[in-house]
Amino acid sequence: MAEASQSPAPMQGLIPDDYTPAVPSPLNPRAPSKTPAPAPAPVHREQREKKDSLKKRESNPNGSSSASSLGKRKANAAHAYPSPQRFNVPPPKPSDFDPPKDDIMISHEPYPLELPDGERQLYKPIELAENKRGYRYGRAVADPLFPHKQFYRSTSPAPHYARLSFEDADRWMYFTTNALVTTNEKGWRMVRSNVCAREGTMYYEIRVHRGVPPEGPEPDAQGPQPHVRFGFARREAPLDAPVGFDGYSYGITDLRFETMHRSRPGKFFHPKKTKGKGAKALAGAAPLPIQLAPEDQHIKEGDIIGVELQLPSLNLHQKIVSGVYNPAVDIGDGFDQPSYYLEPGAEITDVIRDRIPVAYKGNSYFEVLDHVASKPMEVYSDRQTNLTNLASALTNQATASKDVIKTPPNPNHEHASLRTLPQSAMRIYKNGVLLGTAFENLLAFLPPASAPSKTMGAREGFDDGIVGYFPAVSCFWGGVAEVNFGDSTEGFWAPPKHLAGAPTAVAKARSPHVPTDAPQQRISGEQPSMVGVDASGEKKGWNPGRKCRGVGERYKEQIAEDIVWDLVDEVDFFMQDGGEVGSGGVAGSSVSAVAGNANAAATAGMGRGTRGVKEEEGVGA
Repeated sequence: MAEASQSPAPMQGLIPDDYTPAVPSPLNPRAPSKTPAPAPAPVHREQREKKDSLKKRESNPNGSSSASSLGKRKANAAHAYPSPQRFNVPPPKPSDFDPPKDDIMISHEPYPLELPDGERQLYKPIELAENKRGYRYGRAVADPLFPHKQFYRSTSPAPHYARLSFEDADRWMYFTTNALVTTNEKGWRMVRSNVCAREGTMYYEIRVHRGVPPEGPEPDAQGPQPHVRFGFARREAPLDAPVGFDGYSYGITDLRFETMHRSRPGKFFHPKKTKGKGAKALAGAAPLPIQLAPEDQHIKEGDIIGVELQLPSLNLHQKIVSGVYNPAVDIGDGFDQPSYYLEPGAEITDVIRDRIPVAYKGNSYFEVLDHVASKPMEVYSDRQTNLTNLASALTNQATASKDVIKTPPNPNHEHASLRTLPQSAMRIYKNGVLLGTAFENLLAFLPPASAPSKTMGAREGFDDGIVGYFPAVSCFWGGVAEVNFGDSTEGFWAPPKHLAGAPTAVAKARSPHVPTDAPQQRISGEQPSMVGVDASGEKKGWNPGRKCRGVGERYKEQIAEDIVWDLVDEVDFFMQDGGEVGSGGVAGSSVSAVAGNANAAATAGMGRGTRGVKEEEGVGA
């Protein structure tokens, strides 16, 4: 026991807890430092993508998500001159080079939707990219002749003429196979056409197949009744509302045959002829409303209504949105001025399209950050805004905001979105007879009057070539309407006499021996001196910009413009890549041919843009 008590203390008692050997060993290869190690930095996790809830996904039958691919990709750096953005997208698949597929349309269940005569059925298009608030989609196709713009160019499926757009419609709208007749079995929904009016005078017709009965509204009707509204709308106008709901659309109602803008009804009128010039001529008392005849109190089933939109030239339009418009000097509609002339201080009229190709349901689309409503326009469209008493509204506000409307819309308004277009009007015809003017001094639409959302990362101030007023139709609770843009073999149903070169169905019936492919003749009774004069009769002389034309003619021009700007973009990117063949594997002769064709097209038709000048100098070097 004594020996046990005299035994030495254990080793662990002699070695401190914080002891570390000075020399590393195989069991302790790295001698830890006595200084405490710094705390590890927090792990920065990538922000998770916000996905739709199960309830929202179930409410969308197409299964499309609201998430956009445009915000997930970064564009290339900016350039010294305006140029479209190129995004990092995967190369096209072999199937992307195939022609665009036809739209898929399904019948209404359990009972089909038919016209009142039962001859035609209406279908619902599915599996397509629908325009949403903030996003706009257009068909695209891969083409080996466009390697520098990532192979994709604009295209469209059949039918190839002016018609109602399936992508630019509310998802509850139904159409006939020719896309000229539409209906909706729910509340107010809207569809825009695939053509927009930007300058000049455009005309189209609409026929009501189901709406107000021929004998008039039924006073003892139970429940909601079918109705139709129509007019012109911009891209910012919501698709789940009727035409004329806000400041971005101008509509006509079938009930009481009234005008509708900002959800406020109005009456037709005849514009006053002013002899003064400049601002004094624009200012004056409001015209007296027109008292319609008893038979014109409503738009009834079978009525043919003509809608005519008159817009000034793009040159005058650009001066207004640039803030250099002078009402004392700019007293005309701008069509007497050369198209290539640019007013000092005005922004250059150029077309810049920031588009990204995306795949959806086996088709290729161009996704674009669409225009959204501006704050001044929201105040202007608000029901509480009284344009006739803005001074008292300003004094009642505690704090002034930069978006407050101080004056009614005018060509020199402080907010670009509230500037109006002089020499603009919208007139209404019934069975070829002018009833009156519905609106005057329509709001401007060229950027910056129209702008995409800043929060989504879009660039502002660029015109993508399809900014304007679109023919629009809205239906309510089974209302059925048919549009006629005048580009069919039958022509318009009942056009006005000043509509130059438009064939009519009546004229075709009277002359059945005339072949359908024969040149179109002038309307019977029309004098050559009337060509180029609008319905008001105020403009004299011939000018292509003042000639009233069918919307169908604008479709051909719009297709030509798409082709030209696709070629211009290809040449632009070709020069940015050093003027050499890229990684697309296309022969140099093919790229040179594309560049030469685009240069010729840009020089011939788009001389006002800066990109055309830059590319012309680069190719010629």
